[in-house]
Amino acid sequence: MKVNIREITADNFIEAIHLEVKKEQENYVASNAVSIAQSKFHTFLMCVGIYDGDIMVGFSAFGKNPEDETIWIVRHMIAEQYQGKGYGKRGLQTLIDHMQAEYQCKTIYLDVIPENQAGINLYQSAGFEDTGRIQGHSHILVLNLE
Repeated sequence: MKVNIREITADNFIEAIHLEVKKEQENYVASNAVSIAQSKFHTFLMCVGIYDGDIMVGFSAFGKNPEDETIWIVRHMIAEQYQGKGYGKRGLQTLIDHMQAEYQCKTIYLDVIPENQAGINLYQSAGFEDTGRIQGHSHILVLNLE
């Protein structure tokens, strides 16, 4: 398994749009098409494909909130057919490493709905902790990198 991330561009956005989570996970994360469209209006968001070699297995979106300069993972998904193979964890760590280099950040935030236990387990295994804050229906988690 050789996991890397690549920016979503005109060359690979169709591939990203076709990646889908399991039916029972659809309420946990926005579609990749919505995330890509959102990044065109919120230009601080970066969309990336998660790859194993040349095969896109997942998708993430992240960025620096211009209002308060906090760093966020906005989306993180692994396509249904690639789940349960370690791509979520490896992709997340690759993304964190990239964000740390890109932003020289000490903390990274994300939000997750409480029903998404698999997502919560993944994020906690990477060191994210619940802040106790709730935004909408989601719990805010933080990763302290210091």
